[in-house]
Amino acid sequence: MLRLREAWGAVWNDFSGTEKALIEGGAGASPYLRGLMRQDPALVADLFNHPPAVFVERLCKSVALAGESSDYDASLGLLRSAKKKAALSIALADLAGAIDEMAVARLLSNFADACVNAALKISAKKYGLDKETDGLCVIAMGKLGAQELNYSSDIDLVIIYDASKMGIGDRHAAKDAAVRVAKDTVAALQNQTADGYVFRTDLRLRPDPGVSALAVSAAAAETYYESYGQNWERMAYIKARANAGDCELGTDFLHALRPFVWRKYLDFAAIEDVVAVKRQIQSAKGGSEIEFAGQDIKLGRGGIREVEFFAQTQQVILGGRNENLRVRSTTAALSALHAAGAITDAQLTDMTEAYGFLRRTEHRLQMINDEQTHKLPTDEKDIERLAVFAGEDSVSQLRERLTTTLKTVRRHYDDLFHDETTEIEQPGPLVFTGVESDSATIETLSAMGFRRPKEISRAIRRWHAGSIRATRSERARNILTSLMAPLLTALSKSNDPDAAFFAFGDFLERLPAGVQVFALLANNIKLFDSLISLMVISPFLGREMSKRVNYVESLLENGPDAPPPELSTYNHDLKSVLSDVESYESALNAVRRWAGEAKFAIAARLAAGVGKADEAAAHFSAIADACIQELTPRAENELAAGAPPAGGGLAVLALGRLGAQEMTAASDIDLMFIYDVGAIQPDSSGILVDTTSYYTRLVRRIVTALSVSTEEGALYDVDMQLRPSGGAGPAAVSFSAFQEYYRRDAWIWECMALSRARVVAGPDALCQRIEQEIDEILRRPRDRKTTADAVNQMRARLLRVKPAAGVWDVKNMLGGLTDVAFIAQFLILTTDYDVDRAPLQTRAALSWLARNEAIDQAAAERLSCAHRIYDSILHMARAGTGGVFIPEESGEALSGRMASLCGADDLGEAEKKLRNLYEKVAQDYQQVLGRLPQANE
Repeated sequence: MLRLREAWGAVWNDFSGTEKALIEGGAGASPYLRGLMRQDPALVADLFNHPPAVFVERLCKSVALAGESSDYDASLGLLRSAKKKAALSIALADLAGAIDEMAVARLLSNFADACVNAALKISAKKYGLDKETDGLCVIAMGKLGAQELNYSSDIDLVIIYDASKMGIGDRHAAKDAAVRVAKDTVAALQNQTADGYVFRTDLRLRPDPGVSALAVSAAAAETYYESYGQNWERMAYIKARANAGDCELGTDFLHALRPFVWRKYLDFAAIEDVVAVKRQIQSAKGGSEIEFAGQDIKLGRGGIREVEFFAQTQQVILGGRNENLRVRSTTAALSALHAAGAITDAQLTDMTEAYGFLRRTEHRLQMINDEQTHKLPTDEKDIERLAVFAGEDSVSQLRERLTTTLKTVRRHYDDLFHDETTEIEQPGPLVFTGVESDSATIETLSAMGFRRPKEISRAIRRWHAGSIRATRSERARNILTSLMAPLLTALSKSNDPDAAFFAFGDFLERLPAGVQVFALLANNIKLFDSLISLMVISPFLGREMSKRVNYVESLLENGPDAPPPELSTYNHDLKSVLSDVESYESALNAVRRWAGEAKFAIAARLAAGVGKADEAAAHFSAIADACIQELTPRAENELAAGAPPAGGGLAVLALGRLGAQEMTAASDIDLMFIYDVGAIQPDSSGILVDTTSYYTRLVRRIVTALSVSTEEGALYDVDMQLRPSGGAGPAAVSFSAFQEYYRRDAWIWECMALSRARVVAGPDALCQRIEQEIDEILRRPRDRKTTADAVNQMRARLLRVKPAAGVWDVKNMLGGLTDVAFIAQFLILTTDYDVDRAPLQTRAALSWLARNEAIDQAAAERLSCAHRIYDSILHMARAGTGGVFIPEESGEALSGRMASLCGADDLGEAEKKLRNLYEKVAQDYQQVLGRLPQANE
């Protein structure tokens, strides 16, 4: 204070004792006010001669004149000078008790209005707009809109324009001009110069701020709010006010938004969304502890935001039918709610008094250094200074009054919409409204175990803003709001919460629509953990669920750990599904829907770790069998090319993984079609139908029924390369041709394929003849060396055309699944046996070969063990990724599961074990077939 007196000299003696005490108190507690007073002692003297409202009004008039000036730099200087004077005038009036805290807010808001209007005019003049601000309006939002600015508040603005009123013929040019003016208006207000700044300015409350320009056309803004407006935006527009520029345009705009802001009838989902936002803001039941030192009196429990939200939530729900509730200021809203019978006498009194005290404390806190802070200091000396500055007798008195006020607000806020039956526990504040991350929410997410909380908060705000297809409907956004707490809780329980979140995010962003899924989840919150776990371990299944909502429904209904049906029931189930289906197209869709759900359920068991590879293989194969057996006769009935040959028939032969009943979640099906020649029948025109032609068309019809993609997606990829003569051969082959081909022309590898062949559909007599013929083919004597050479040539070719994608490509790696299968198939072709044919499954075939002394028991067990590990990896990879497991592209959960399948603790150890296994199988291959093929052969 001594320096202040010295700077003022004789002027100091002109002040009265009361004035000196006020000056000393303000300057002693606030470095910011002390600096302002030192600069202009005459101003301080002038302030004591005028009521604050008169002085501020005079400043507003000087600011208006600055807006009319053509000297841009001088105008900016005038605005900044006026801001300092206004700040000092209002602060001293507040400290003197001449005005209360809400009068402080109104004076600050009036001055801000004048500055915004001047800045807009200055910027419009800069770009030579003929009628300056015609067609341009600034909408004041938040505290400025409600005329409730705090002492060091920033100001939230939305700048709109109407190209038809701007005097610019081209609408694109009008938009460019509006955006330039908006940009310069912000700069005029907030850029720091030698004279300081006026107001920090935020335009992020405009529609879709991440995409839209700084100025938005009124028509585009209306369309946005009609289509994508959220409940928090409704609440934001409760306070909106046209405060600068073409206010007629702004008033018309706000009038047009009334149906959006004040909905006469809010459905349950919209009300629940408001309630859910309220729940997000509060912490877990009981709340986080209210502290004193370091307490955030705006965002913390029982703070300013909770008073404002207490009023706004009830306004937005009730205001559509009660116009008296459509008021901007918080205290006026509380009074209106009381008059409407929405709040009690005690709530009105407590919340109004609390709001006044908290706002007054906020003003004094910000006056100290002109900082936009809401947190009480933690240093003891700083706390003592604040207590004196706030007019309290002691720190203990400030502590007692503040904590009592915060607890009172918290109690009333927690009671709002309280329902014990629907209360959801939360670990802390989870707020995803607005346009920027909430600091308390970031802390909550970090405490929950998320390592990238800001990214997660940003993603969730995008969802709420309707930027993805799943949340473009208002109802979807409303339901999603209520799901956020249990969803994030479920995600946090994962071993890797971030991976879990982004897996769920990938699922969400792929959904074509969200209401159905969100509604399912809202009614099955307890199954969130299973759903999230499945998405984390299997991004592939997550993508499948996003395509087919019925998969989600099925999962939520049964859970991934539900036991699978008996294998024998699949045919019966599919028959029941098709019993009421009339059209062929409907049948194709019904089969695809049924099969998709059935396959998904088995894949989900695998991913969840409750299903085994052998079990899954049997079920995937049984599902495919049922589809073939039900669609084959329907395709034949649909064929209009003529009557089937009398006494004939068509059999479907499954080969490969389907034949061996070893299918995975992503397997295609290898088929061969064999028909029996019957008597030729005439078609409807009396023309005789050629047997080969008929069955060729029928096969094409069946393949189409199995493979074509419909609105329910695809069923199977059908591979017919294993038929006689491969791709060059006929689609359907007669039984006699089949016999002749395998007697004279078949390659060794084609005979190998028959070791895994199984008839899955067709007339019993024909099926039996085919099975007998296959048995005969496999029994034929073969030269061991010649056969081995042929097998090795085939293996070398596969190594060339299908090289392994990496160490986890267990099918194609040298020493992998293919080599185990080739060993078994080679031995089947070169082993004499008298009774039963070798089993179709590879491991069972190895045991059969050991019993027939074609391979020693130790080798059979070694190969069988390798096959079991490989097959488990293959099944898990297909269920988890839809293809080959690639560690670099997979999360920790799937990687951990893959390592465990190898009996290892981590991927590094697992890969060592795999390489060792490949080496042992390769040695066995070389022992059995004489040499080890190479890709360069």
